[in-house]
Amino acid sequence: MRVAFIGRFQPLHLGHAKVIEWLTEKYDDVLIVIGSADKGLTKDNPFTAGERIEMFYRTFGRRLAICTVPDTGGLSSLWGAYIRHWCPPFSIAFSNNNYVKVALSYAGIEVRTHPLFERERYSGRRIRQMMATGNGEWRKLVPDVVASFIDEVGGSERVRLLFEEG
Repeated sequence: MRVAFIGRFQPLHLGHAKVIEWLTEKYDDVLIVIGSADKGLTKDNPFTAGERIEMFYRTFGRRLAICTVPDTGGLSSLWGAYIRHWCPPFSIAFSNNNYVKVALSYAGIEVRTHPLFERERYSGRRIRQMMATGNGEWRKLVPDVVASFIDEVGGSERVRLLFEEG
């Protein structure tokens, strides 16, 4: 059975990696759904869809299926249809995001929650804030290959500049 793990992954962090490990122990096939794929180079979405895909490839190799889904431009009731259009078929979606749960349930897609692994520690928002303030401790919260990739693309400086804009 294929299941989907939905998130923005801005950036991919160790909490996400632990959820993926949990899912791969329980299911044969895990699909990563990268949401807000049309967003990038903003304060809340500093990394492009391509950069986020690269973070997954460097962390997990090519053993995970990945698809990207753009935002609907405000038409929330269409998001489930977007998922079905942009991604290969799956049986169950996993997300702890209430918007995702409501939007996919509205579209008739079963949504289950996954465990949160040290949520206070592993938070994309927290990691971006650490980057913005020059706190290098963010490196301990992402896979080493992701930290190296963020360095390659100038990600920390990008985040710092985006936070300056407000």
